Amino acid sequence: MIHDETFSQTPEHTFVVMAYGDSPYLPECLDSLLCQTLPSEICIATSTPSGYLQEQADRIGAKLFVTEAGKGIAHDWNFALQQANTRYVTLAHQDDLYSPAYAERCLNAMRPYPDALICFTDYTELAGGEIRTDSLLLFIKRCMLRFFMPFRRSKSRFWKRLLLSLGCPIAAPSVTYHRDNLGDFRFSPAFTVNMDWDAWSRIALLDGYFFFVPDKLMLHRIHPDSATTRGIAALRRQEEDARMYRRFWPAVIARILTRLYSLSYKSNKISTEQPIKY
Repeated sequence: MIHDETFSQTPEHTFVVMAYGDSPYLPECLDSLLCQTLPSEICIATSTPSGYLQEQADRIGAKLFVTEAGKGIAHDWNFALQQANTRYVTLAHQDDLYSPAYAERCLNAMRPYPDALICFTDYTELAGGEIRTDSLLLFIKRCMLRFFMPFRRSKSRFWKRLLLSLGCPIAAPSVTYHRDNLGDFRFSPAFTVNMDWDAWSRIALLDGYFFFVPDKLMLHRIHPDSATTRGIAALRRQEEDARMYRRFWPAVIARILTRLYSLSYKSNKISTEQPIKY
């Protein structure tokens, strides 16, 4: 059965912007969400409320939802996911930018399939104030996605898990969730860097589709204060990568894959960056 709600007056998709601190990049993120070709609800979720965040919420007419501080990233992500009342939800990262066609393209992929689980897109990077369309990490991820998802969708648990067995090619900020089909899914506090990889591996066990939109519909900002950059610097990423690889492979192979995968981390090492206009 095809759910065609293109002309509905009520938004069926929500961007929940996960804000932490007073990011100078937040206004650009919010502006990119306002420019969507398919109007969506927009709200902000945070554990660090401030006058700045309230000002940004008021500027675009969005609600600001506040949760307890100090509960960890998984708690904050789970709180953000729970704030949306729509079927489709994107957890937008405060530093990233979204193409105007992002929501429309994701929902067009998911709507015809009542058992859709998640949809994700290709993306480019913002590093040092420059748009970077290619890097070692992006090359590896694109090869994995095109090889394991040649038809841009997959329902097979085997293929969904195989996609994730060599690394995590799915960019968390690019993911749209079908909340109704995720059951009691929650992000795990056992991870601080690879929460997304762990999440996709568990969602892959559910009965339903993964969708991949191969267009570059998101700009992921890399800067010294990002969670990923800090995680790599603190060596947490390597430790969590090893834990994930052991979920799919014997220990010896997992160690080899962890070392190979770590070679792509250097693309996250940058010095400074200034906001750019979208």
